[in-house]
Amino acid sequence: MSAAAALVAATASAQVAQDDERPGDELIDTWAGNYDTDAFFALPGIQSELEALLGADLGLLFTNLDVKGDIDLVRGALSVAGNAVHGGTEDEAVVCVIPGTLAVHAAILSARRIKVYTRGTGYDALPLCIKDWITLVSAAYIDRFEQASYVEVIQR
Repeated sequence: MSAAAALVAATASAQVAQDDERPGDELIDTWAGNYDTDAFFALPGIQSELEALLGADLGLLFTNLDVKGDIDLVRGALSVAGNAVHGGTEDEAVVCVIPGTLAVHAAILSARRIKVYTRGTGYDALPLCIKDWITLVSAAYIDRFEQASYVEVIQR
């Protein structure tokens, strides 16, 4: 293959790879696994949407996210989950950001109730990262730490 043909093939291959990128891939590459949640929440689209969605409850969200890990990639969404200091299973929160659209969803567990903040049209429209979090906190993480009677672990 001539050098010119190789250059054309490489350029075409790079264009195909670039075309395969989905909106939000750069956001995932930058933030998934990152521990700088303050900078993530300060991104202009995310910060303004959190303020608009939560209003007066924004402070409670951040109180209930005081103890947290990195930014996870959960079912295609960037997710930050955590709890208030000494508040696990009682005072918790989650924020999920859909990378392609910057749609923001949040939920707060406080006083044994879960409030979900979204621009969606009901529970069915919530992303799985919110629904999965609701399932875990509703079950008080029981099956996450203790083997349920109906679960069989087979070791080979």
